[in-house]
Amino acid sequence: MFGTFTRRSATTLLVVAFMFAAVVPSMSKVRAEDGADASAFITRLGSKAVEIMKSKGSTTFEQREAEFRALLEEGFHLKTISRFVIGKYWKEATDEQKAAYDAVFVDFITRVYAARFDSYSGETFNVVQTVKDSSGDEWVRTKINRLDGGQPIAVNYRVRPFDGVLKVVDVVVEGISMLNTHRVEFASVVNKRGFDGLVAELKARLDQPV
Repeated sequence: MFGTFTRRSATTLLVVAFMFAAVVPSMSKVRAEDGADASAFITRLGSKAVEIMKSKGSTTFEQREAEFRALLEEGFHLKTISRFVIGKYWKEATDEQKAAYDAVFVDFITRVYAARFDSYSGETFNVVQTVKDSSGDEWVRTKINRLDGGQPIAVNYRVRPFDGVLKVVDVVVEGISMLNTHRVEFASVVNKRGFDGLVAELKARLDQPV
């Protein structure tokens, strides 16, 4: 199930991995009241990501994966993300099932996206604009510039303040929300194999070679 999704979404995963591949200790500490912080947050994060990916010749996959995990934990609001993608099934799960899901979710997300790091081949990005929606979230609209001069890839980042600190809560690539994609994927597995089956699938994904 997850292997099929990963193969057909390789380009999308590359875009997300490209933008979020390095630990930037100050990024998650950007305050929401500092004007154009959402744009600066994504710009600096992406720039540092490029630096890390360019150094892949001198780092191991394990090192890059660890850096990406640290970034996820600092720059993304993982509780919001994990609860959204599991949807209604969270309320139906037992405490033991919830604990098992929480224990594997970040590992799964880290592995799926970190595995695409080595596909980076010099693409660049730039911020187009930042807009605020009716909920108060800010959308940082960017584009990934292809090396062959083809049509740039539109990537939008949904940024939300939590206790005054900015966090990414979704990434939308060419109109497709990564959260919604995983939500549909997870629901399909739960409907077929139950909540325990989903946790088993996530764990199995971690055991696959990268």
